[in-house]
Amino acid sequence: MEMTRPLVYWPLLLLSAIALVVATGCTDFLQRSSPTPTSQSTAPIEATAPEAEPTPISTPTSVSTIPTPIQQAPSQSAPAVLPLPNIASVVESVRPAVIAVVAQVVEIDIFGFRNSGFSSGSGVIFDSRGYILTNNHVIQGATKVIVTLEDDRQIEAKIVGTDRLSDLAVLKIDGEVFPVAPLATSSSIRVGDWVIAIGNALALPGGPTVTVGVVSALGRTFDVQPGVSLYDLIQTDAVINPGNSGGPLLNLDGEVVGINTATLRNFEVEGIGFAVSVDTAFQVSQELIKKGRVQWAFIGVGMADLDPQSAAQAGLSAREGIVVTGVLEDGPAWRGGIRGGDIIVSFGGDEVPTTRELIKLLRLEYKVGQGVAIEVVRQGKRQTFNIVLGERPPQ
Repeated sequence: MEMTRPLVYWPLLLLSAIALVVATGCTDFLQRSSPTPTSQSTAPIEATAPEAEPTPISTPTSVSTIPTPIQQAPSQSAPAVLPLPNIASVVESVRPAVIAVVAQVVEIDIFGFRNSGFSSGSGVIFDSRGYILTNNHVIQGATKVIVTLEDDRQIEAKIVGTDRLSDLAVLKIDGEVFPVAPLATSSSIRVGDWVIAIGNALALPGGPTVTVGVVSALGRTFDVQPGVSLYDLIQTDAVINPGNSGGPLLNLDGEVVGINTATLRNFEVEGIGFAVSVDTAFQVSQELIKKGRVQWAFIGVGMADLDPQSAAQAGLSAREGIVVTGVLEDGPAWRGGIRGGDIIVSFGGDEVPTTRELIKLLRLEYKVGQGVAIEVVRQGKRQTFNIVLGERPPQ
C-alpha cells in the first residue's frame, strides 16, 4: 500500500507545478506591460494636459466665452457720444461786446406837456470803432441814449440812424478800440442749430442774461404794428424777455446770426421769439453808417398772395405768383405799365411765389434806380414790363 501512494499524487504534483509556472509568467507579463506605480501618478497629468484644453468646435461653452470678430463688431461701429455745446465759453468770448441800452424819451401829451420816460434794451458792438446794433423800438423818440459796458462804464451814445421797416438802429460811442462780436452769414444758419440769446432782460442788475435754444424756423414774417411787417426773421425757442430787444442771437462759434427783436406771448403760445436775420442787419447797418437812413427799393404796388380760385382762373398753381391789388399812380410800376389785377410771376428772372419772396428780393438784391424786368399774367397771357425801381417813402 505504501508503494502505490506516490504514484497516485505524482500527476497531481506535476499539474500543480505547471500551473504555478504559467501563473508566474502571466504575472510578469502584466507587470512588464503596465506602467510602474511612479508613472501612474505623473503620466496622466503630463500626457493629457494639452488635450484637455477646450476648443470652440468641441466645447459649446468655448464659443460663448471666447470673443469673435462678429461679436465685437457692434461695439466697434457704435456712434460716438457727442459732447454738449460749451455755452459758457461762447458767452465769455462775446459778453464784453454786449451792452445795456437806456433811452430817455420825451413825449408830449394832449395838453402840450412834456413827459419824460425811459426805455431799456440791449445792443451789441459789431465794429471796433464803437458802432452798436440795437432795435429801433428801443430808442425810438429818444433824446438821450446811455449805454453800459461790461465793465460798468456808462457812456452817452450818438444815434447814427434808425430804420422802422427793419426795426434796427445804429449807435456810436467814442473811445478806445472796443471788443466786438463778429457777424455770421445767413448761409451758416440751419433749422435745428443751437443758438444763444444774450441781453439786458428786465434790466436786471449784474450783467446780461443768457438763454439757450434752437433755430425753430427761418424766413418768418411778423406784423409788429399796423402797416409795419418784419420779413426774413429767425424764429427761435430761446427765451426773449423784455429788455432782450436789440441784443445778439449767437451761434456756437460766437457769431451774431440775428438781432433779437420780438416775442409772441400769450396764454396759449410758448417758445416763439424772433430775431432780425444777420443779412438784413448787416445791410441796414452799412446803409445807416454811410447815409444815416436806408433807401429801400420800391415798385409802388399793393400785393397779395395768389389764392387757389384766382390761380385756377389764370391757369397757375396757388404758389406761382402775386396778385397786384393796387398801383400807386405815377409810381415805378405805373410808369412801367403794370396795372391792378396783374399777376406777377417773375421778378428780374427770379420766380416770386409769395409776397415774402418778392419783398426779400427787393430788400437784399436790388437798389434804388436799378432797372428790372417784371413778368406778369394778364387775362391769361404772359407779358413782360421793364421798370426803374424807386425809393420807398418813409412811414
